Amino acid sequence: RGLGDVYKRQPNSFGEYLTPSIVSFDSDGTVYVGKVAKERLVTQPETTFSVFKRFMGTSKKYQAGKREYTPEELSAMVLRKLKEDAENYLGETVEEAVISVPAYFNDMARNATKNAGQLAGLRVERIINEPSAAALACQERDSEEEALMLVFDFGGGTLDVSLVDCFDNIIEILAVSGDNHLGGSDFDQIIAKAFCRENNLEWENLDADKQAVILAYAVQSKEALTEKEECIIKINMEEMQGMMELSRKKLIRLSEELFARMTQPIQRVLADGSCLLYTSDAA
Repeated sequence: RGLGDVYKRQPNSFGEYLTPSIVSFDSDGTVYVGKVAKERLVTQPETTFSVFKRFMGTSKKYQAGKREYTPEELSAMVLRKLKEDAENYLGETVEEAVISVPAYFNDMARNATKNAGQLAGLRVERIINEPSAAALACQERDSEEEALMLVFDFGGGTLDVSLVDCFDNIIEILAVSGDNHLGGSDFDQIIAKAFCRENNLEWENLDADKQAVILAYAVQSKEALTEKEECIIKINMEEMQGMMELSRKKLIRLSEELFARMTQPIQRVLADGSCLLYTSDAA
């Protein structure tokens, strides 16, 4: 297929264009991936897992029932779901894949990603850096032959910042930095813990079910602030009640430390990229 077909967005089984990287296990052995799994973060938090991308290539394990799963096994389940949705949409078998990863992924994380693709039944033709993929898509969309781009990729669990130079159909990553323990889920935690403080609840002393409920409301409030200046979080359960007003300004104030962490990789990339560009121009 041509580039236009490659970059055409394809919906999943729910008609949506985003499939959350979340996997949930039921007691009868049923595995849920994506949107349904995300909903089970509240009802089945102990056997529902997210942000495992942070630990690709490590020895971390996730316990569900009597079995343990590695991050690459969980990632394989997400990739298998994407494969199935693509096949249903295209009406043909999907056997090959190019998988994008954060530019700062080390060799172990990249190999784990490739293994996840193979476990999902895919022949992984190439592992490509996410900023390169974003630059390719942007370059194709805007029909630009030359461009210098700062790619800021802030996901649910990881941050990736890259300075990318596009010229003569070549994508060159000039500088890269990131934080594989910083993402949208950290903002959810900030909101949830603020809710607890304002309602005299001890976050650390709450069981997993109650924490999951508060986190679900935190996510809803964060998404609501995309459209509105302020919203209200109100929980009225038999064992837990509380309310908190949240505005965009309040969220920014609560998240000052996270924003400070976000600026560090940006500054590193700009500094490293500027040195490289200066050296290149001087030569």
